[in-house]
Amino acid sequence: MLIFLSVGMMHKVVEELRTGGYPEETPVAIVERASWISQKIVRGTLSTICDLVAGEGITKTAMICVGAVFADMPPKTVSKLYDKHFSHGTRKANNDERTSGSLHR
Repeated sequence: MLIFLSVGMMHKVVEELRTGGYPEETPVAIVERASWISQKIVRGTLSTICDLVAGEGITKTAMICVGAVFADMPPKTVSKLYDKHFSHGTRKANNDERTSGSLHR
């Protein structure tokens, strides 16, 4: 589950997840400034994430990622969304080394 625009009320989010049946050991990852150079990822569990987020001073521009799939995230996960070598349903990769990948070309 991904929760947007709520890291500023982390205690309430955790409380609602517990009420909804998520156990204390549920993995949680907070991704601040996803895909920016200054991206930061904080990992914990429902029982630890509030203190971790407060300790890192994260109050906005972050998404809350909840669930077992986030337990094994590599430490330096980098988004491929804007990588010119990445293809997806609406864009074919540009593997031509002569271009810089600039959006202004």
